[in-house]
Amino acid sequence: NELIVRWKDEYVWEADRTGFDQQFASFNAQAECNVVGEQRYTDHDLTQTLEFDAVKYSVLDQLLLYQANEMVDYVQPNYLYELQSVPNDPFYNSYQKVYPLGKISAESAWDMTTGKDDGSVVVAVLDTGANVASTNGHVAHPDFILNLWSGQNNTTDKHNFTENGHAVTDVYDYESDLPPPYLGNSHGNNVASIIGARGNNGLYMCGLSQKVRLMILKVLPVPSSGNDINGKTSIIVDAVNYAVAQGARAMNMSFGQYFCLVQSFEPEPPPGYWYCTEFGLDMDLLTALENARDNGVVAIAAAGNSGSNNDSGNPFGPANMPTDNLISVAASDESDGRAFFPQGGSSNWGAKTVDLAAPGRLIYGLRQSHNGNSYDINSNYVPFSGTSQAAPHVTGTVALLAAKYGWETAQGLRDRVLMSTDLLTDASWTGHSIRTSGRLNAEKALMSRTIVHNISTRARVESGDKVMIGGFVVSNTTNGTGRLKVAIRGLGPSLQGLSVANLANPKITLKDSSGQTIYSNDNWGTLPQLQKDDLTANGLTPTKPLEAAMVCAGSGGATGCNALAPGAYTVLLESSTGSSFGVGLFELWELENSSDQQTRLVNVSTRCLVRTGDEVAIAGVILGNSTSGASTTLPRRSLLMFGKGPSLGISGSLADPFLTLKNSAGTTISTNDNWGGLAKPLDELVEQNLDPSSSVESALWPFLNANATYTAILSGVSSGTGVGLIEMYEY
Repeated sequence: NELIVRWKDEYVWEADRTGFDQQFASFNAQAECNVVGEQRYTDHDLTQTLEFDAVKYSVLDQLLLYQANEMVDYVQPNYLYELQSVPNDPFYNSYQKVYPLGKISAESAWDMTTGKDDGSVVVAVLDTGANVASTNGHVAHPDFILNLWSGQNNTTDKHNFTENGHAVTDVYDYESDLPPPYLGNSHGNNVASIIGARGNNGLYMCGLSQKVRLMILKVLPVPSSGNDINGKTSIIVDAVNYAVAQGARAMNMSFGQYFCLVQSFEPEPPPGYWYCTEFGLDMDLLTALENARDNGVVAIAAAGNSGSNNDSGNPFGPANMPTDNLISVAASDESDGRAFFPQGGSSNWGAKTVDLAAPGRLIYGLRQSHNGNSYDINSNYVPFSGTSQAAPHVTGTVALLAAKYGWETAQGLRDRVLMSTDLLTDASWTGHSIRTSGRLNAEKALMSRTIVHNISTRARVESGDKVMIGGFVVSNTTNGTGRLKVAIRGLGPSLQGLSVANLANPKITLKDSSGQTIYSNDNWGTLPQLQKDDLTANGLTPTKPLEAAMVCAGSGGATGCNALAPGAYTVLLESSTGSSFGVGLFELWELENSSDQQTRLVNVSTRCLVRTGDEVAIAGVILGNSTSGASTTLPRRSLLMFGKGPSLGISGSLADPFLTLKNSAGTTISTNDNWGGLAKPLDELVEQNLDPSSSVESALWPFLNANATYTAILSGVSSGTGVGLIEMYEY
C-alpha cells in the first residue's frame, strides 16, 4: 500500500514560491495518499514515499493515476526486498535440496515468499496427530514449536477427534508397539513436517512453507499393532468443520477410501465373501467440503496408492469429491515417473479426477521420537511413500500462495496450483493420465496469473435477435474499488479476404448489468482526444473512418468513459444505419498489460448469427502474463468454453452447435459436438451449475499457454445455421 513518486525538477525548483508545493499536496490529497517520507538530493529534487488505503485502491490504480500527472518524473511501488538464502536446516542440505524440494523449484519459490509469521495462514493437518505439547505432558517437537497454531493448546477445544478418553489437546502421534513402522507410526508427523517444519532455524528439516501455522487435528487413531487405520466419516467431518470455524485457509487430507453403497454375497467358494455392487460418494463429507469452499478453505487430498484409475465407477474419496476447492494429488518419483512404492502398489491416476502429481516416493519427514541430533537420520526421520506424501507438498505450496496472495479465494488458490505444473513426459504416465498432465512447480504457482488479454468474435451482423451481443464480467476478488481499463472496437470495412459482404458502418454500445447505456460510438474519429490517444498508444486505432471504438479509462468522466468497476457488461455491435448488414468483428482488450491480478476479465461471451463458410462465428482469444519468459516457463490458463444454441430460448437458435479450437498456426487442438462426451471432470461442472442445459450443446476445457493466441470456431452440425453463443470462463 505504498508508492514512491519523484516530482520533476522544473516543478520542484522554488516550489514554495511558485505554488507547486501546494499542487503536489493537493494532488496527493485527491489521490488519498499520505506522505510518510521524503528524500532530497538537491534543492530542486523531491522524492516522496506515499501511503494509501489498500482496501480502496490497488497499487496499479495509484501507479496509473500518478503516471498520468505531467508533474511526475517517475512513480514506482515501494518494493519489498528479502534475503536470498538457502535455508540452514541440516537435513535440507543433505537430503531435501535435490529431491523432493529441488524437483518442485522450492528455492526459487522462497525467493518470492517463505510464508507468513503473523498467524494469518493456518493449515489444518487431518491425520494421525503430531508431536504437539499437551496436558498429558508431551512436549512439542522443536521443529514444530514456532509454526504451531496459537489455538493448539486451548484446553477447552477438542483437537483429538478419535478418542474421548484422551485429554482434548492430546494429538500426539503415538508409535505402534511392533517394528517396523506401521501406517500411522509418525505418519502425521511426516505429513505435517513436509508442509511446515520450521525453516532456516538450524534444526532438523525444512517444510515447504517455512513460516506457517499448523493446526494439528487427530482424526485417524494409531493402532497398537499393524492393523489398518480407519477414520470415521463423522470424526473427519467434525474436524473439517472445526478447521473451517477456526479460520484455516487450507486442510491436508492424506487418507482415502472407496465408498461402497450396496454389497452382495457370493457363497462360492466357501465360506463365501462380500463384494461391492454399487459405489457412490460420502455425501456427508462432501457437504462439509462444500461448506469449506464457501468459507474460502482449500482441501488437498491424496489420490490413493492402489494403482487404480479414479475415473472408474468406484470413486476414491475425498480425492474424487466434485467441488472446486479440492485438489486431488497423485505421486511422482525422483525421475518424474508415476511413483511405484517400496511397500507395494503405485499412485492412482485419472484424467478427470486426479489434478496433478507431486513427489511421493521415499519422502522423509520428522519422526515421533527425536534425540536432538539433526544429522541422525534413523533416530529423527522416517521415510514414507505414497500419495499421502505427495499431497502435503501441494498443501505447503497453497500456504505460500495464501501468504503472497492473501486476497485469493479458495478457487483462486487452487487455480494457481493447477495452472503452474511442469508437463510429465515419462512413459510411465502413458495410459495413466491426470488432469493437468503435470507435476507441481511451487515457483511457477507464485508467479503472476495468466489472464485473458483480448477476446474478439467475427460473425455476420443483422438486426433484431441477429445483432452481435458481446458479454463480459470484470471480477475483483476483494470486492474493492479496483477498476479495469478496456478498449472496445467494432470493425467491418477493414476486414480482409472474405467472400461475403462486410458490415459497412459498425456501431457499438456499452451497457451495464441493468441495461443502462454507459457509452456508444459510431465513428471512432468523433471520440474525445484522450480516448484517441489511448488507442494510438496501444496500436488499436481503426484503419477505416466508419469503424467504431471506445476506451474506458480513468475516473471522474475526464475521458468520457470511466474505467470499469467489477460487474457484468454487454456490448452491442450493429449496423449504424439499420441496414447494410454483413460480417463484423467485436473486440475487447484489457489495457493493464495483464498486470492486474485482481481486477480482470473472468468471463466473456458473444451471441451472434452463425451461418456457414466465411459466416461461421470465429472467436479469437489472446492470453497474457505480465511476467517475461517463454510460454512454457509461465503459468498456463484453463478456459472453459461453451458453444450454445438450444438453451438460448429464442426462435431461430443454432440447433446443434459444434466447437473447434485451433492454435495460432491454424492447427486443430480439439473439437466437441456434445458436451457430455468431454473427457473432463463433468461432475464438477454439474456441482457448480455450469453444465449446459441441452445435451447437444458443445464444450471444450483446454489448458492453454501464456502469451499465445487461439481461435474457437462455432458452427452448426450438418451445416446448420442460427443464433448461437460462444462463451469462455476463466475456470
